[in-house]
Amino acid sequence: MSLLEEMRRHVKKLEDLRKHEDPRLSFSTPEFREAQRIFTDNFKKNFGKPVEWAFVKKHAWSKPQLVKLDKPVDVDGNPWPLDAQGKPILKA
Repeated sequence: MSLLEEMRRHVKKLEDLRKHEDPRLSFSTPEFREAQRIFTDNFKKNFGKPVEWAFVKKHAWSKPQLVKLDKPVDVDGNPWPLDAQGKPILKA
């Protein structure tokens, strides 16, 4: 058996294995890419929730530390709307 025949058999075997594969599990399908894009966009917007914790520098020369913010903000740093009890109003 030559090397070429062996490679052809191996390629055929791999093709046979792939025909039973679920294409939805592939990371290169348009559906996966669209779902990944939607997730990334929502992740950048904190999934529509206020930012209550942030890395903050007390001084320009200090290291950032994770602290709870006094008032919740959106991802752009604008104040988040609060209800009468002072709790953030979540978008439904």
